[in-house]
Amino acid sequence: MSPQRDRPHITVSINDQETSLSPLMSAGAGATSGSPGSAPGRKANRMSMFEGRENFTWNVRPEPNEMYDNLQKFFPGVDLDKPLVEMPSGASSPIESPGGQQQQAEQAQQDKERAERRARHKKSIRIVANERRKFLDRTSKMMAGAPPAVQQAAVSKRSTKLWDIKVEEVTPNTAAAESPTSASAGGRAVTKWIKGDLIGKGTFGRVYLALNVNTGEMIAVKQVELPKTDSDRNDTRQTLVVDAIKSESATLRELSHPHVVEYLGFEETHEFFNLFLEYVPGGSVGGVLRKMGKFSENVCRSFTVQILEGLEYLHSRQVLHRDLKGDNILVDQYGICKISDFGISKRTNDIYGLDASATNMQGSIFWMAPEVLSNGGQGYSAKIDIWSVGCIYVEMVTGHRPWRDEDFVSVMYKLGASKARPPIPELSPLASEFSGLCFEPDPNDRPTAALLRKHRYLDLPTGWAFTSFTSG
Repeated sequence: MSPQRDRPHITVSINDQETSLSPLMSAGAGATSGSPGSAPGRKANRMSMFEGRENFTWNVRPEPNEMYDNLQKFFPGVDLDKPLVEMPSGASSPIESPGGQQQQAEQAQQDKERAERRARHKKSIRIVANERRKFLDRTSKMMAGAPPAVQQAAVSKRSTKLWDIKVEEVTPNTAAAESPTSASAGGRAVTKWIKGDLIGKGTFGRVYLALNVNTGEMIAVKQVELPKTDSDRNDTRQTLVVDAIKSESATLRELSHPHVVEYLGFEETHEFFNLFLEYVPGGSVGGVLRKMGKFSENVCRSFTVQILEGLEYLHSRQVLHRDLKGDNILVDQYGICKISDFGISKRTNDIYGLDASATNMQGSIFWMAPEVLSNGGQGYSAKIDIWSVGCIYVEMVTGHRPWRDEDFVSVMYKLGASKARPPIPELSPLASEFSGLCFEPDPNDRPTAALLRKHRYLDLPTGWAFTSFTSG
């Protein structure tokens, strides 16, 4: 009998569904589009089969000033110079009346003149965007010389919340429709937004650059297509993605921290569920690593501390992230990191105690803690996030994902059978001690995020500041 057949099957629970994993599925598992071993006919089955969700890939996100200087490039097809005209209140309709056609014509002319007067008092998208640009320029000048974190907080001052208000997308087909943009204009206030370039994508959802037309702020919108047909509604993967973005919206609404991506609101239409988030220029940690290679040790320290600060906050709010990895850590030009993608996060009453309801295999296998695979139905705790922090650290010091030379199923067996940690290069004694704490096989022996971020290895040299991903 071949070694393949000697290897046992594993049955895991994924989103309350049992799936039998065969060793024969390992060929090319975990491969991404265009990578060796990814057969087109099998790619879709592998992509989310073990995660019950999709993974987003991120494009580089330009600086706001670059976009303000090139609005037409980033928002093609939008009339940027059209005034934001409000709905006329109490205007007469051109219906038949005793005055006949002449009265109708006079009424139409009066309506036109009133609309033109209102239009002259309204601003176009371009003007609103330019005003926002000037505000950012003034803020940058005032904050020159301040620490990067202070500059970032000032320049990206929290965007306008889009909660409990009517939100309306401006498209080429709807741009002519008039609706009030302020309560005083009559009727219910409407926050309008326009969709720009694609900045991230998965199989069912996409993330777009967007602009708040009312304020000129750059924001991001995560957009998932809603099921339209019976076939769509019976597609388990698609319904799971819709459930995930709605869960993400509910979780993020209650969070606010400098190292967690800021939630602004949501909109649900007949076609899409739109999740509005703060716009973070730059890229993800994973994306930067793939482009530039490994980070300097001090950058690794700085980013790890920030991730742990964000994680400490999440755990204090009883939230398990469950999918921490480099691709889910956004980083801007100031070197400020923000945890993102809360699609499979989970709330629990005892964050570091076993949660019997947390038994599903959730997350990305190469960043996954052993107990997620082998918890014996007892559940797992937020200590799984600590293991994932260790995996992100491995990413940053090597420039590659954890378990670089292993495929999906091979890693599953090593984690499940022996609780093995990913291969780590030779490190300094303090760095080895730090990573060893992250990868303690027994989750009870792993420190909390609050304790781990105080480890001596993470102390940065006095006066050190982020200037680049390779700054010493």
